[in-house]
Amino acid sequence: MAHAITAEMTKSIEDTLDVVAKSLHDASDRTVDLSEEASEVLVGAAEEVVRVAEQLRKHAIDATKDAARRGAEEVQQHPIASLAAALAAVATLVGVIAATRHRNHERPAG
Repeated sequence: MAHAITAEMTKSIEDTLDVVAKSLHDASDRTVDLSEEASEVLVGAAEEVVRVAEQLRKHAIDATKDAARRGAEEVQQHPIASLAAALAAVATLVGVIAATRHRNHERPAG
C-alpha cells in the first residue's frame, strides 16, 4: 500500500512538473523579444522548480516509507490491539454497507 501511495505521489509531482515546464516553455516561446537577462531568469526559475519538485518527490518517498515502517512496528509491538482495530474497522464498514442497503430498500420506487 505504501508503494502505491508513493507511486501516486510521484506521478502527481511529475505531472505537476510537466505542466510547469510546459508553461515555462510556452511563455519563453511567446516572448521572443525578451532580453538576455530576462531569458536567464526564466531558465533559472525553471531549473529551480525542477530542483524543488525533485526534493518534494524524495521527501514524499521517505515520509511514506517512514510511515509504513512505523505502522509495521506498531503492529509488531501491539498485535492484539492492531487486530482489534482492524476488526472494528471491518465491523464499521459492514454496518455502513448494511445501513445503506436498508435505506435503499425502504425508498419507494419512482
